Amino acid sequence: MKNGGAATGDTVKTITTHYIDGSFVESHGREVMDVIKPTNGQVIARVTLGDEEDTRRAITAARRAFATFNRTTKEERAKLLRRLYETASARVDELTAAMIEEYGGVAQFSRLIVESGVNAFAAAEKALDEIPWTRQWGKTTVTMEPVGVAGMITAWNANALFICLKLASAVAAGCTVVIKPSEMSSLQARVLVEALHEAGLPKGVLNVVTGLGTTVGAELVRNPDVDKISFTGSVGVGESIMRDGAATMKRVTLELGGKSPTILLDDAALDQAVPTALIMAFMNSGQACAAGTRLLVGLTSGRCHENSGGTGTPCHRGGYRHGWRLCPSLRARSPGGLPGDGNRPEESWHLTPQAERNPA
Repeated sequence: MKNGGAATGDTVKTITTHYIDGSFVESHGREVMDVIKPTNGQVIARVTLGDEEDTRRAITAARRAFATFNRTTKEERAKLLRRLYETASARVDELTAAMIEEYGGVAQFSRLIVESGVNAFAAAEKALDEIPWTRQWGKTTVTMEPVGVAGMITAWNANALFICLKLASAVAAGCTVVIKPSEMSSLQARVLVEALHEAGLPKGVLNVVTGLGTTVGAELVRNPDVDKISFTGSVGVGESIMRDGAATMKRVTLELGGKSPTILLDDAALDQAVPTALIMAFMNSGQACAAGTRLLVGLTSGRCHENSGGTGTPCHRGGYRHGWRLCPSLRARSPGGLPGDGNRPEESWHLTPQAERNPA
């Protein structure tokens, strides 16, 4: 791993830099976080987290770059998007491997996610020719212009996809960006940023600071030099972003998570419904907002059985703890609390599917 990422020993990597103003620069923040491989509970990386100062440096770089980048032509931006597509495409295998290692992603789904993200650059390039940038109604003419500096906060469960989707849209529009990837996806983010660096974007167009939401994310939301926030994550955090962003009249786009059960009724065609339900439950180890990780099966008596709880290997202890709390049968087998110390698994974060009769 290049640019502030080095191997220590045989397996543990270190990441000590952020990507600001076209270069990998040492972190001002000094807090270090372990990245734990969910399939065996071993530390695979140590990441130095950014702080408010790192974030302000990135915002300053993005603001400075916007003064010229917002005047580029769509032909110039199309060429940049083509280069982003080419450099990211060259790292698909490495990105997929990082996704599998860092949070136990299923191989087939992980590659699909990575390829979908990379293809976003090609889609944005095509959209530049299809979207009408000027529209007219009678005597009124409306011209679409870049909004400014965009702060982008991504979730851990498809980090490469979210980064590529958001960045592709911003570059197409002529915006500069500061991205806060999930700190739980630091290895994936680093591989992707190294690839994007090779595209040769103008300095300051792309900035990436890895850190906590309460520091890096909060600075992006409250800083008056950030014009827009694009966030993918939980409803609770989305509410706070909407509220705090209003203080500086930011434009805010929220893609918020939430799961619902799959309901199997008595008259369902089981040969079709069951395979579909399994795919929905186990996609990305159940770590998707669209995953139906609970299967409610209606019986003729009107009662239900429920398959609730973990599916696959959750990325981190939060998902592990939440899945364990949902399953009475798991709790019954470990009445003293979570296996291990509750913070790190005895062997892995894996939680097997559980069948619960008449769940509360």
